[in-house]
Amino acid sequence: VQTGLVALATFMPQGFAAPFGGLLADRYDRRKVFALMLLLQALATGALAVALGAGVRTPGVLIALIMLSASAGALGQPSYTAIQPDLVPPDELMAMVSLVAYSWNSGRVLGPLLGTVLVSAVGPAWTVTFNAVTFVLMAVVVTRLHHPPHGHGATDGTIGERLKDGWRSLWACPGCAHTLVLAMGINVLVIPFMGLIPIYAHSEFGGGTGLAGTIASAQGVGSLVGGMAVAVLGAKLRRSTLLGGQMVMLSACLALYGLAPSAGAVVVAAALLGAASSSTIISLISTLQRDAPAASRGRVLSIFQALAGTTYGLGLLLLGSVGDATDLRVSFVGGAAVSLSLCLLLAARLPGWRRAIDGATDGAELALAPA
Repeated sequence: VQTGLVALATFMPQGFAAPFGGLLADRYDRRKVFALMLLLQALATGALAVALGAGVRTPGVLIALIMLSASAGALGQPSYTAIQPDLVPPDELMAMVSLVAYSWNSGRVLGPLLGTVLVSAVGPAWTVTFNAVTFVLMAVVVTRLHHPPHGHGATDGTIGERLKDGWRSLWACPGCAHTLVLAMGINVLVIPFMGLIPIYAHSEFGGGTGLAGTIASAQGVGSLVGGMAVAVLGAKLRRSTLLGGQMVMLSACLALYGLAPSAGAVVVAAALLGAASSSTIISLISTLQRDAPAASRGRVLSIFQALAGTTYGLGLLLLGSVGDATDLRVSFVGGAAVSLSLCLLLAARLPGWRRAIDGATDGAELALAPA
């Protein structure tokens, strides 16, 4: 239960803090908002280091500090993602998002290794202190950005009215609306495989921490490869062609993952699934950043962020419940089948989806809901 609460404290702030982060991103200097939230994360992480150094080992303290840090991160994330389209030409946006994903996944692979070395050398308190310092260094780098992007107003009306305006902007934009629907679908039916890696390794293959870590590492390495591949393919293929192929590949890889007959096979399948999921997410996020209106970009991205975190949690409950009722193989294969079916259904019922994903701005009929 305590481990689950730690995970909940990590992801729950996405749902309630991200929309307010979007308001900040659209009203103030996005560079300063992001840097401030990095400093707040440094304070929370520093407090954890002090607690560890003082001998505190109460799970509730850890959970509270993680929630504070995650809340600051959720408040700063909309500014971070809203800044990105202003830093590169439009035709380089997908490559930049791929680089961001590459950086994040590299940290996810190398960070635990570095942490293990530091804990052995200097202990957990100083290791966490080092982590706190990295937040400060990142804040300094952000404040030194040239031509810092600013918010575009969003000062009229109440908080609720400004959030509603961001919601209307999202649905009025064809590319954003289609992207959101696809992202919510895969967050419920596919992406939760990540959170279920430990129990899948144990229940289906009799593995422990070692196998779970190997599967997770393989998924991370696959994500790195997928991030590099999509940057290359994105420059050669139409966005809709690329995304359509990614959705099919994502479902196929999840099915392979669920049908893997051995521990070795599931590691290979996890690498393939990591590549497919990473490349698909990059395509979706870069499309959203490309099409979100500049004046409401922070709110649009924050709504996407909040819904992504919420649907991921629902997906964990759904696939986990199906796994408890039957087994996780049925859960994963079923999720793959439903995901592919929904994609084909959307493609058949929304003939304008290709123009929306490719960047068409004409024709309000492409939107999924009225402005």
